[in-house]
Amino acid sequence: MKCVAGLLFFVLDLPRVAAGGGGVTVFTHDGDPVLKMADISDDFVRHLICALPLMLVGIMSLIFVVVLYKGLMRKATGAAIEVPKLDYLASKVKTGSIAFLKEEYKYLSVYVVVWAIVVAVLFSIVPMKDDAKDDGIRCAACLVMGALMSGLSGYIGMTVATEGNVRTTVACARGTLNDGLQVAFTAGAAMGFGVVGLAAVGLSFLIIVMKPDRSQLEAIQYTHSFGFGASSIALFARVAGGIYTKAADVGADLVGKVEAGIDEDDPHNPAVIADNVGDNVGDVAGMGADLFESYIGSIIGAATLGGDAPELLAMPMWLAAGGLIASFIGFFFVSTKEKGD
Repeated sequence: MKCVAGLLFFVLDLPRVAAGGGGVTVFTHDGDPVLKMADISDDFVRHLICALPLMLVGIMSLIFVVVLYKGLMRKATGAAIEVPKLDYLASKVKTGSIAFLKEEYKYLSVYVVVWAIVVAVLFSIVPMKDDAKDDGIRCAACLVMGALMSGLSGYIGMTVATEGNVRTTVACARGTLNDGLQVAFTAGAAMGFGVVGLAAVGLSFLIIVMKPDRSQLEAIQYTHSFGFGASSIALFARVAGGIYTKAADVGADLVGKVEAGIDEDDPHNPAVIADNVGDNVGDVAGMGADLFESYIGSIIGAATLGGDAPELLAMPMWLAAGGLIASFIGFFFVSTKEKGD
């Protein structure tokens, strides 16, 4: 690990980092220490140094999502190529997707509230810290926040996808393959950065606000409820959306190809709308919630293994922040030629 870290910092011409018995030390190229965790006496300041970079990068990601979404909405729709039916069909898919999510989230909200009450009672009776009277409230709040952010990430992805569908079609119809790719990739990137941005901001925020009067490990343990809330939404959003999309897909094929003898996805088949709604709520909204849960789960797991060592909390948080910055840069290098190369 030291060799890999040293190589990266040398190649990128950044300050060197060394890990030893005294904690993490950041050096300049002259060998003078810039940051040494063990020399920081305030435990909360060390905690803040570990979590704050991920929060700041997460906020940048959410701002980037707004920029991408506004850019996407400026792209041409069906009216620009004198095919208003494209916009009509796209609006039907979007309306159906929103209706499905509202109905799904209505039932999931009851599930989340029930589990929040259960968690609040359990951790009030048996708190993680002796004589702590607010452990139940802390855990329940983390669970609800995880569920809300997981659901929101799926909703953001579905909203962007339904807006990007028709715009991608129009870009391909009147432009090049690369034009269509840029529109489609912008929509996908808006969802991706939205999911990761919400996860980064939510997780780092909870790790910081749960720290007062608690050890580092105890603060991290509260975020397990955050992961549980996210997993609850991800599980049902993925499964429910998957069931709906498969039922709609098979139903559209049966009534279209078997009974009516028309082609698959023929616009004369109303069931195709339901099929496209299923693709959005299952493969987009469900996937968004699933990715949210997986992303925070990996960071929480690594941070928990670090225990009370601040340098071992900093590693997953800083690596996640660095990966997000790399994704920012990589976004601007995606393109293709007309042959698809």
